[in-house]
Amino acid sequence: TPTPEVTPTPEVTPTPEVTPTPEVTPTPDPTPGPSVTELFTDVAEGKWYVANVQYVYDNGLMSGNDGLFNPTGNVTRAQVVTTLYRLAGSPEVTDYSACEVLSDVKEGKYYTDPVCWAYNTGITTGNTSTMTFNVNTPVTRQQLASFFYRYAEYKGYDISESADISTMLNADKVSGYALTYVKWAVGAGIISGSETTGANGAVAYDLKPQATATRAQLAAILQRFCEQYVD
Repeated sequence: TPTPEVTPTPEVTPTPEVTPTPEVTPTPDPTPGPSVTELFTDVAEGKWYVANVQYVYDNGLMSGNDGLFNPTGNVTRAQVVTTLYRLAGSPEVTDYSACEVLSDVKEGKYYTDPVCWAYNTGITTGNTSTMTFNVNTPVTRQQLASFFYRYAEYKGYDISESADISTMLNADKVSGYALTYVKWAVGAGIISGSETTGANGAVAYDLKPQATATRAQLAAILQRFCEQYVD
């Protein structure tokens, strides 16, 4: 009987080598900007607003002049809309009708484009009784709330927050027109009120709605707003 043929063992297909995944080079952290405590002689280490000033400076929202930031100085209405205009990306302005409607808004000023943009977008109407914008008038804290509310509305952000401010000091001093804006600003964490300690040692928060806002306070509100809605 002939020996049966041996069936050859099939060749084993070699397993292809796995190409190793290259390591991802981490993106370096952005180089921090210059310290505002070195840029501005009136912004001292340890002040409550240093981080806020650093934020608005790094993001091109606010700057200083002649080595000063003037943190305790008043903020004018023109300055507020200028910061909001920068926050919006400084959009091109082609409609300058606000210069005709509002008698104190002049062409060729630093605030011209910002005020016209704010007027065109409904962020401000100006003072309709005098037909002025009051460009150099200091802005109050409740007016700041109204500017930021209208800006948030213009951008389509959620403006449904509404806090109970009845326990805050001077809540009864909020003007009727600004009540919705202030409640939103407190509810959204944009405005917290000034912390005070009463005679009994209890901590309370003072809205100070009619007080003029400072540049440091605007810087703080800008940062809180950006962290809540933009960043």
